[in-house]
Amino acid sequence: MTQLHRAIFLLFICIAVPLAPAAADDKGAAAEKFVDNLGEAALALVTDKEIVGEARREKFRALLNEHFDLNWIGQFVLGRNWPRASPEQRETYLKLFEESLVFTYTNQFDNYSGQKFEVTGNGENGRYTVVKSEIIDPVNPQGNVLVDWRLIKDGETFKIVDVVIEGISMGITQRNEYTSVIESNGGKIDPLLARMEKILEGLRKRT
Repeated sequence: MTQLHRAIFLLFICIAVPLAPAAADDKGAAAEKFVDNLGEAALALVTDKEIVGEARREKFRALLNEHFDLNWIGQFVLGRNWPRASPEQRETYLKLFEESLVFTYTNQFDNYSGQKFEVTGNGENGRYTVVKSEIIDPVNPQGNVLVDWRLIKDGETFKIVDVVIEGISMGITQRNEYTSVIESNGGKIDPLLARMEKILEGLRKRT
């Protein structure tokens, strides 16, 4: 499990605990509350031992879709190759993208060992509202990780569109990986889809 995946996984299994009173900026305070609510809902899911298998995956899928803009992220990750993909390729890609996230993180739920996810503030970065946080490891303080969550407004709430871990954007990192696969296959999209399907098949076998 990469550090990027570990950080997102820990978000989904830790309570978000604000370190200070709500920010004076209403938008920033609402963004912090949004992340806080996600942490509480995710902790309830991961600690409920009566929810297992497909039921757990579907509840996680609902949580993922409620808080993350998966279409936005998926298109960003595919980058300049998105306009080149056919409607059928786009549909297949987005399904594989979502399925991979669901299986990657639900497969790791049993690894929860008391980590905490603490919101430390918020700010604005262009079109994004950024919620700053730190993952606290109670056993190994040297293993603490700084994480920024990039949000965009979605009506009266927010959607997460990127996660920046110790200064590294998850979206950009995955986009570089996918672009490399496409370019090494003559600019074709289908080899990327085949690779994603193979990886997903392996994740399914580990459930």
